[in-house]
Amino acid sequence: MKKNTKWILENKTNYKKIFENKREKKLDFIIEDLIENRNLSLDTNFDFNPFDLKDMDIATQRIFEAIKSNQKIYIYGDYDVDGITSVSLLYLALSELGANVDYYIPLRDEGYGLNKEAIQTLKNENADLVISVDCGINSIEEINFANELNLDFIITDHHEITGDIPKALAVINPKRDENIYSFKYLAGVGTAFMLVYALYTQMNKLNDLEKYLDIVAIGTVADIVPLVSDNRKFVKRGLKLLNTTKWIGIKQLLRKIFPDNWDTKEYFAYDVGYIIAPIFNAAGRLEDAKQAVSLFVEEDGFKCLSIIDKLLENNIERKNIQKKILEMSVTEIEKKQLYNKNLILVANKSFHHGVIGIVASKILDKYYKPTIIMEIKENEGVATASCRSIDGVNIVECLNSVSDILVKYGGHSGAAGFTIKIENIEEFYQRVDKYIEENFNKDLFIKKLKIEKILAPYKVNYEFLKELEILEPYGAKNHTPIFAFRNCEYENLRFTRNSTEHLMLDIKKDGYYFKNCIFFGGGDYYDIISSSKSIDIAFKLKLETFKDRYMYKLQLEDVKNSNDNIDFQDDYLELNGRDISFPIETVVYPKRPDIEEPLNLIFNDYGVAITKDRTIIENINLAKNLTILKNKFNYEFSVKIKKKYLKSENINLHLEIDVIKDRGLKSFPLKDALIFKEIKKLLIGNFEYNSIQKKVLASIFKDKKPTLAIMDKGRGISTIINTIKSYYEYKNKIVSINDGYKKADFYIFNFNFKYSVDIEGVFETLDKIKSNNILILSNKDFFISDFKIVKDNYSIPKNIEYIDYSDISILKRNNNLYHPFLTNEEKLNILDLIKRNKVIFSTREIIVHF
Repeated sequence: MKKNTKWILENKTNYKKIFENKREKKLDFIIEDLIENRNLSLDTNFDFNPFDLKDMDIATQRIFEAIKSNQKIYIYGDYDVDGITSVSLLYLALSELGANVDYYIPLRDEGYGLNKEAIQTLKNENADLVISVDCGINSIEEINFANELNLDFIITDHHEITGDIPKALAVINPKRDENIYSFKYLAGVGTAFMLVYALYTQMNKLNDLEKYLDIVAIGTVADIVPLVSDNRKFVKRGLKLLNTTKWIGIKQLLRKIFPDNWDTKEYFAYDVGYIIAPIFNAAGRLEDAKQAVSLFVEEDGFKCLSIIDKLLENNIERKNIQKKILEMSVTEIEKKQLYNKNLILVANKSFHHGVIGIVASKILDKYYKPTIIMEIKENEGVATASCRSIDGVNIVECLNSVSDILVKYGGHSGAAGFTIKIENIEEFYQRVDKYIEENFNKDLFIKKLKIEKILAPYKVNYEFLKELEILEPYGAKNHTPIFAFRNCEYENLRFTRNSTEHLMLDIKKDGYYFKNCIFFGGGDYYDIISSSKSIDIAFKLKLETFKDRYMYKLQLEDVKNSNDNIDFQDDYLELNGRDISFPIETVVYPKRPDIEEPLNLIFNDYGVAITKDRTIIENINLAKNLTILKNKFNYEFSVKIKKKYLKSENINLHLEIDVIKDRGLKSFPLKDALIFKEIKKLLIGNFEYNSIQKKVLASIFKDKKPTLAIMDKGRGISTIINTIKSYYEYKNKIVSINDGYKKADFYIFNFNFKYSVDIEGVFETLDKIKSNNILILSNKDFFISDFKIVKDNYSIPKNIEYIDYSDISILKRNNNLYHPFLTNEEKLNILDLIKRNKVIFSTREIIVHF
């Protein structure tokens, strides 16, 4: 069944900002917009004080007392990955401080969090202090029980506080109102790390903290907390440690699952969330999570291999069970057409409670309806359920409406769990389905797909994809950006091997070709795509390597018939490559290892090639765009080697392509008139100098007068300066720009006065120069004796109607629209329309032509 989706453009593009941003090399404007809109910090330095968390001082003092007296400390954790990593982190850190420490993780059948039986067991094991991680914040009765046993408890947790604070010795939770520390969204392992940070601060061992961050990263990513602020710092730094990890168990596991490049690979949140974390999670779902902890803390490599084999075996079993339950659920949903209801509910006695939450998530993703998957326990007369919900439908609110028939329940807006008597399941389904019908808008069941930007296909290049990695790690509140192409052609549409669940196809857009685009879960779209002449695609971008070559991959998220997607209002404007920040890096794979500079670019019918001594080395994939910039905007390029790697499969030659700014004349005319004709062609192509440019240049070269030009921004100041500069340099003479101390043949001063004119400053500058070869450019009017004063005086034809940049997207398909990103030929066509008295729309940049 095809998902019902609505595309929404997440952020409008500020095209004025792009045009006016003339600074040197920067990040791509799309990357900069993403960083700004998401309020991301690229800084990974820790700037927090762990003692800003309430009770941190009490907790550290009690732990040091226990260490000093060799008291028995137990760490009590949860059985998910966050709990497993929290236990492992604290066990390793306390062990290093000399603590007598052990750990306890309940089996899934014991239920989440603290329980009295376990607490009694720990007391019987002579525990003096228990530190909870990733649980305990709402365990009031259990903590009271521990107090009765004279068992000290320190709670570290990150879950919501639903009532009173338990009367533990210390309660550390980022969500406590009493905290000075302001970030509330740490994972359980992040909260535990804060405790370790505080302990190591007092022991003056902060230099020993870094090695724990890979463990923190795994738990933080796995718990799907917002990857912003300190979470982002933990994960970004932790991922960098994975291929040099100190922990033997992690090292052995990575070697097993990434055998070819585990120690050179760059790890991303995706690797943790979809490959590494599920292996640990499977232990808690099917068996005993303590074996996962033992992998983190074990120092014997051979024992680690044995643990890994067991964990991988569990994970395979988990996948098989999950697949079977998913298939059974989908079959029932399709047979009973449950997707037409407001709520999808599937219950079965053969379902396994350890994976029904994952299945619920996959069902929700497929049908985009609130989903509940239940395991029926006939022997106990109850069913246990996992719930997942869509944006805007609070599943706990739904459960509140039927609390009278629930045994117990809890959770948050998007995910929850409950227990119900078997005989009440049917009533539950009817009542909750009706509650959703009456209390939530139908529009919520249309999935909103947030598109960051409509991309030009030339954006999919090595440099853009490498810059995109700056936004990593991706996760909650910093999701992987989704981009889109509109009006694409496609070919080679097919199902993936041995499955009709996923699709692959090749995309063609504006002469660019993207092979083997994967659409996971897109099998239901086959007929829609095959019956469409052109399609709009939403996708994520990935930079992969295959046989030591970089591959640019489009992972499709949604596909629409272009004619059916007319409600999607985008602001896309073809920038013709004018938004590219040079220099730009690209990679080629030559067969020769001995390639050295100088290198050249050659443009031919086959594209753009790198040459050495007139021998073609390799074509580059930026060919089309560089050709457009050369032919339509008069760009010239240089190329140099940035770095070279000799790989096992080939040579990776990283090249830096830059725009040649000071090109100079290549011809050798003798007469000044011909020289100026060549300069004009070099600088502005087939355009004419405007009125003020002609006056200024005539004053300098014809009248040979020192000249003061009063002119506004946008009237072609740089063209005047470059014309003078090109002429004098052609004559082997020196031009000084804004430097009165430099000896030169011609002096140019470009004064941009924000308020009043600093006359004294101007005269001080002129006193240093004994020359009549001077041009002063100013945006403010003033007088200098012995200077020819040229004032800009122009008028805009009445058939031009000014528009704002925000109007461009509305008028962009008009042939009578002028904006600065048009090609030179398109601009000349607009100027011709003006001469023929046709009405045109334009941004203010058109003033450069009058």
